[in-house]
Amino acid sequence: MDELMRRRTGRRTFVGRSLLGGTAALGVLGASRGITAARAQDASPAASPAAGFDAAQCYQPFGDTSMVKYDAVGEGPFNIALSNSYIGNVWRTQMINMAEAFVATPDIAPFVSDFQVNSAGNDVNAQITAIENMISNGAQAIIINAADQTGLNTVVQRARQDGIVIVSFDNIVDVEDTVTINEDQVEMGRLWAQFLVDQLGGQGNVLMINGVAGTGVDAQRREGAAEVWAANTGITVVAEVNGDWDPGLAQTVTANALAANAQIDGVWCQGGTDGAVRAFIDAGRPLVPFAGEAENGFRKQMLQYADQFQALSIGQTPGMGSVAIRAAIDLLRGVEMPADIAIPLPMATTAELEEGVNVFPEQPDNFFTPIQVPACGVTLTFEEIDAQAQND
Repeated sequence: MDELMRRRTGRRTFVGRSLLGGTAALGVLGASRGITAARAQDASPAASPAAGFDAAQCYQPFGDTSMVKYDAVGEGPFNIALSNSYIGNVWRTQMINMAEAFVATPDIAPFVSDFQVNSAGNDVNAQITAIENMISNGAQAIIINAADQTGLNTVVQRARQDGIVIVSFDNIVDVEDTVTINEDQVEMGRLWAQFLVDQLGGQGNVLMINGVAGTGVDAQRREGAAEVWAANTGITVVAEVNGDWDPGLAQTVTANALAANAQIDGVWCQGGTDGAVRAFIDAGRPLVPFAGEAENGFRKQMLQYADQFQALSIGQTPGMGSVAIRAAIDLLRGVEMPADIAIPLPMATTAELEEGVNVFPEQPDNFFTPIQVPACGVTLTFEEIDAQAQND
């Protein structure tokens, strides 16, 4: 997946002008898809939030970020748009399918009259054009997974001047008077490391399998781990390799590390974790505690070998786009929230796996398992997401 995390703190509290009223019929947006939600026109806008939704838990602030509250437009329904950039991996496709399934759920559908979707690729100019088309087609809020952190600034600033709510996620835009949603990557790295410390009783040799070198996510996850290692001097990092979040490469670099190190007691792995597990199995080495990502392949291994090793799986949820939709609706309704939001980390230990909920034995290894973020009211099933995939 493409991920970018940048904490922005100390932003001023702001109150935006009222948003443009009304909605417009969707036009044809090149590679985009539009859903005209006629069902929402007759539904009550006072629909109850999903069971388990907790604004305080869902909209957790990053650091000392300021609070945001715009003038309320009303109770909807609203014209919502999703502007995606890169579409060349499973995470992005699944994110869009989840967003389309989410706007059809009973608690969200009454608030959405139109849902515009466009994937522009990693072409900033193409994404700018898509956003301009969304504005022309009456979007009152635009959810953005950006091709570039600053390349969209002009069109985003213009949208805000027109009173359009902007919520960016995953690959965010760094523009004043917008809201960002992501996960705390430092905390993710910290939790993985602490799990291994606890499993090993504070003593042992750890293999670290990093992501793509030079990316913010990789650096932040390693930063969290480093804090834990520094506080637990009985842990030795015997090797640090780059797996690039890819199962095949993770398997190769793990095999090389096993050949070079007679004793590895635990594995900290940012992604491609199922490949790292396969390297242990192929080498005939006993499985050790693993802290890794949330690929279905890894979680299936956690089930299959539950009697041989313990594991912690934490993932970057494709449901982030769905959370951004909920936040946009709340902003349109005048709800106050942090300018920079860290949603709860979706995690599961071996004991917490539940087939059909957070692990899917019959589904592909590359399916991303964190499809539920209960605190944010995202409780989609595989069947709901797959139904959208079949409609593509």
